[in-house]
Amino acid sequence: MLAAFMVVLGLMLPEIKMDNLLAMPIDNALIISASPVFFTAFGFHGSIPSLNKYLGGNVKALRISILVGSVITLGAYILWQLSTHGLLTQNEFLQILKEDATLNGLVKATLAITGSNVITSAVKLFSTLALVTSFLGVGLGLLECIEDLLKRSFNISTGRISLGLLTFIPPLAFALFYPEGFILALGYAGQMFAFYAVVLPVSLVWKARRIHPSLPYRVWGGNLTLFVVLVLGVLITSIPFAIRAGYLPFVVG
Repeated sequence: MLAAFMVVLGLMLPEIKMDNLLAMPIDNALIISASPVFFTAFGFHGSIPSLNKYLGGNVKALRISILVGSVITLGAYILWQLSTHGLLTQNEFLQILKEDATLNGLVKATLAITGSNVITSAVKLFSTLALVTSFLGVGLGLLECIEDLLKRSFNISTGRISLGLLTFIPPLAFALFYPEGFILALGYAGQMFAFYAVVLPVSLVWKARRIHPSLPYRVWGGNLTLFVVLVLGVLITSIPFAIRAGYLPFVVG
């Protein structure tokens, strides 16, 4: 995947136009509407239990892995945005969303703008690998969650094959037999993720600190940090409702 990404950047970056990057957004409120999409792009939280298990509960190593992983992801995300938004104008993006708001739409637009089958193939390969790896990351977190749920709530120990089937078969069947519902659910991915990755953890930490005030490890910032994080989580969670109500512009992501 890394090799495919480097090939894509090497082919697309020389083709970008500064006018496209410097163009003002069609609607300034789009940055607010798109914030759940940005938040979901860093959706590694579900993999933290797996990382913690892999690192043997080493808090320092876990913190470093999260920070380094986030920086690498941010750098790759910025380069990808520079490549795509520098290559296509905002009107061309709107046309893509109107005709085909999927990976195929981006691939077709790339071919139409550059006329290069090589760039188009590289974009398609990288995008496919990105989808597969994100699916595996989310699946790993869900698998660990199901395993923990079965052990704690039902005292059931299952093998990895059974856990894999429980993890992947239901969403696969849902996507195959009701694809419209799957796309609809993705529209609320940022909202759902903000709840279980921000609102729920803050609530758990708040309660844990009250029950166990002398825990050996405590995140800096105290209750003020928890409150600020909670407010941000609630705001991100409420954005899809504001979009539905017409207070914010619609965004596809």
